[in-house]
Amino acid sequence: RAEFKSYQSILPKPHKLLQQQHSPETLRAMLSDSKVEIPRFLKNEYEDGIKPHHALCCMLLDDTARYVPKETAGELFFSWMIKAFSLGLLQRQRNLPAEIIREQFNRVAHAIPSDLVTPEDLRKNIRSSGRPIPNFFLDPENDKQFPPHIALLVILQDGEVESKYLGSWIYSAFWYLFSFVALILRLVLEVIGGAGAIWGGSEVFFLRTDDNKEQCRVASIAVGVFCFLRFIVLNAPQREDEGDILGPAGPWSLRVPARMRAVANHPFHYFVRARRPFKSLDKKHDLSLSK
Repeated sequence: RAEFKSYQSILPKPHKLLQQQHSPETLRAMLSDSKVEIPRFLKNEYEDGIKPHHALCCMLLDDTARYVPKETAGELFFSWMIKAFSLGLLQRQRNLPAEIIREQFNRVAHAIPSDLVTPEDLRKNIRSSGRPIPNFFLDPENDKQFPPHIALLVILQDGEVESKYLGSWIYSAFWYLFSFVALILRLVLEVIGGAGAIWGGSEVFFLRTDDNKEQCRVASIAVGVFCFLRFIVLNAPQREDEGDILGPAGPWSLRVPARMRAVANHPFHYFVRARRPFKSLDKKHDLSLSK
C-alpha cells in the first residue's frame, strides 16, 4: 500500500484495468516512462520481485480479518426485501469489482496455504476444499480469468478517488433503470407475447369465433403460463452464474456495449444472485462442525 501511493495517479481507472487487462510489461513501461519505481509484484524474480498472486493473497488475507462490507440503509432494505420475497433463496447482487474480488477470495481464504506455492498448486488446494476457484486464480487460458496483478491494483484503488465513480448514484440509477426496463421488455416479449400470439394468431387464421372465444382464451392463458415457467428457468440466477453472466469481475469488467448486451440478456442478474455471502456459508459450516 505504501508503494501504491507513488504510482497511484498514473494507473488507468479500475474499469479500464479490468477491461483492457494490461500486461505486467505494459504497466512496467507505463511506470518507467513516468520515472516511477516499479512495484515489487511487477518486478521479475531476479529483481527481487514477488509473484502477483502471492502479493494478492497477502493483502486480501490481511483485509479479511478487518474488512466489513459497508451497506447503506437503502441497500440493507433492498437486501431484506429480496430475501423475504424469495424465501431466502436469492441475495442482493454485488456489482462493484472490489466487492466481487474480496468475496470470491473470502470464500476460499481457509484453503490458501501458508507457504508460497505456484498458481497450479494454489488452484489444486482450492479445488480440494470444494469451493469455486476465484476468477483471478483461474488458468490464464480460461475465458473467465483476469490476471491477479489486475485484481491487486483494483483492490488498491478501492476507496480511493479513482474508484469513487463506480458507486456514483448517477451510474447506479442509470444501470438499475436500464436493467429494470430490459426485464420488463423480456417479460412482455417472452410471456405476454407468447400468450398474445395464440390469441392473435387464432384471429388471423379465422380459428377464433364467438362460439369458441372462451376456449381460445383458456389456450392463450395456458401458453402464457408455460411461457412464464420458461422465463423463470432462463432468468433465475444459479450459483454457477457468478463471475460469468455479467463479466469476470461484474458488469464494470465489460466494455459498455458488451455490458449493455449482458445486462439486456440477463437483467434479473443485475439485481439478485443465488450464491449466499461467504459469511453465511462460514457460519453454517462452523455450526455443522460444532455438532
